[in-house]
Amino acid sequence: MSYSPEVYRAAEDELSRRRTEAEQRANALRARMTAQNPRIAELELMMRASAAEVARAVVNGGNVEEVVAEMRRRNETAQKELADILHAAGETVDNFAPQYSCKRCSDTGYVGREMCECFRRLLAEGAAQRLSRLSGMQLTSLDDMDLSFYKDRAAMQRLLDFCRSYGENFSPTADSLLFFGPTGVGKTHVSLAIAAMAAQKGYSVVYGPTQQLIGQMEREHFGREEGDTGELLNTADLLVLDDLGTELTGSFYQVSLLNLVNTRLLTGRPTIISTNLTPPELQSRYGVQLSSRILGTYLPLQFKGDDIRQQKLERRLRNQ
Repeated sequence: MSYSPEVYRAAEDELSRRRTEAEQRANALRARMTAQNPRIAELELMMRASAAEVARAVVNGGNVEEVVAEMRRRNETAQKELADILHAAGETVDNFAPQYSCKRCSDTGYVGREMCECFRRLLAEGAAQRLSRLSGMQLTSLDDMDLSFYKDRAAMQRLLDFCRSYGENFSPTADSLLFFGPTGVGKTHVSLAIAAMAAQKGYSVVYGPTQQLIGQMEREHFGREEGDTGELLNTADLLVLDDLGTELTGSFYQVSLLNLVNTRLLTGRPTIISTNLTPPELQSRYGVQLSSRILGTYLPLQFKGDDIRQQKLERRLRNQ
């Protein structure tokens, strides 16, 4: 998959940051412990000198096996003494070496000439974040929800409790959700709050209006823009399609939606769809192929109430 230079730079910068921090932590620990106990520097010098002795034995034609055996014995003794010193100080020998986030590539992004999976993951997450930023939507929090705008507060509280649990326990194998209800009752807010929780757990998340995301796919498909939005939408750990039903009804949109929903179902990746359409209206608009996949496999959550934006306006007017 191709990525923009911006996404590559961001991923490389993140790897560099991780690598630098790991090395700085190890160096700081070594400096602090050596200052407290100079014997540590002596032990490390002894272990480094052992390798030089083996090299001299090879060059001078000495008994290499005997030198190696002696070196191993001395190193084991020195390592044990070092481990005891660190253990007494509440530290471990392992922390004397940089503890990289990725053990496979040591946070370089490559194993030999092959790109490491951690680098691929950062690229995918960065591309997903960039695509989501283009939507202009802001991630939210469930703590911002004001239940005073709902007539049935208990029912809304139960719905929020479920969504909070879903977000806090999110995994790439979670159920897909269908949020439906009238305009302005919190569907987008709740879906973006879940997206925020999933992103904070390190999962790749793409969110945006359905019209905009499918429109981006269309522009790329017909060569008007570069990118691979379809791949991002298919492979994101969580996809949030907002305002389903407001997009254009052309054949490209219909086919793209069907393929997207079908692909994510087949690969077991969760999607959250919010819509103002009722289930019968979904079936009428999209036909059996798409609506049956959504209504038959997504967990439906109905949002009830009156437009909160309108209620807020009325409250402001009353308080003037």
